[in-house]
Amino acid sequence: MKRFTRSGAAVLLCLMLSGCGPSNPEEKYREAIATVDGVQDVVVDWNENGTGSSTRITISADSNDQAELDRILDESLRAFADSTEPGEYTTLSYQVLSQDQSVTLTPDDLGANMRGLDEIREHYGLE
Repeated sequence: MKRFTRSGAAVLLCLMLSGCGPSNPEEKYREAIATVDGVQDVVVDWNENGTGSSTRITISADSNDQAELDRILDESLRAFADSTEPGEYTTLSYQVLSQDQSVTLTPDDLGANMRGLDEIREHYGLE
């Protein structure tokens, strides 16, 4: 019984320490994206699912102008990529919504195939 108690305590201690498991990067991502001019709101939902993580990012822009939305997409995606670590992996759903929500942009709208974090980091020269 003592052995289980010590093992359980060790696991609990490890979980309480910051370096033992994946930490939730939502705030880090949100803060980086929010620095981009024209971003009105950022919603980040990060989940650890046992085999990895998934991240859903929805950005509300303060414009309906297509050129401005393209800029916001590019700069916010770069800010997001800059906030990640080399080798970091997450499945990603990323979208920028126009102010009136009639337009939705995704990383593919930049003309490059960027479906994963590694491809986004590579696109911006971060890998």
